[in-house]
Amino acid sequence: MQIVMVEFAVGTDRVDACVAAVTEATNTLVAPQPAFHGATIHREDATGTVWNVMRWDSHQAFIDFRDGNAESIGALLGEFGPNGHMLDVAEVVEPKGEPT
Repeated sequence: MQIVMVEFAVGTDRVDACVAAVTEATNTLVAPQPAFHGATIHREDATGTVWNVMRWDSHQAFIDFRDGNAESIGALLGEFGPNGHMLDVAEVVEPKGEPT
């Protein structure tokens, strides 16, 4: 599984609108895709930045989806200027339990 992180630097006054649009796009366009395994949408109000961190079978699966749905994605998110990043998990750290 690979991570796709899409960053939206929208300004503090547009965070709510961006979160709503990213949530709608993720629920309606992305979630039905068989290669998609979930997402978390994050916001940083101080900088006016929103991130959609998605888990896909592969970066290529996301790229194929994105390229095949560019018009629909653009209609929902184009005004927010998405900036995509393809990430590979380097390490996973799990909780160790309660301290003694």
